[in-house]
Amino acid sequence: MERLYRLADMFGALRVLLVLCVVVLIVAAPFSDGPAYTTGWPLVGSVIAPTLFVIMAFVLPLDITMTLVFMSERHGPERCRLLRIAQTEAVLLVAMLAAWTPLVLRLLRTLD
Repeated sequence: MERLYRLADMFGALRVLLVLCVVVLIVAAPFSDGPAYTTGWPLVGSVIAPTLFVIMAFVLPLDITMTLVFMSERHGPERCRLLRIAQTEAVLLVAMLAAWTPLVLRLLRTLD
């Protein structure tokens, strides 16, 4: 529990929520099978998770960019903290894109 508090202190509460949301999306990616369901729990994997994926695919690079902008004005430990945040978010962005690539490719093939 202490480690979670340190993480929240380093990243900030909103970034912790952002990271948790991205981790949940990475885990949910294999369960998104393509057809859109309109009722019940399949709605989460077929509509809600892909929608949140697209949103997070824009939010994460924006947050990384803003972190790098703030980092350019800082020195010492604060600069290291912001660099670690940007690196963590970059790794999560790549992992999220890799996890959702099969579904995106499958959906793009249906456009032909």
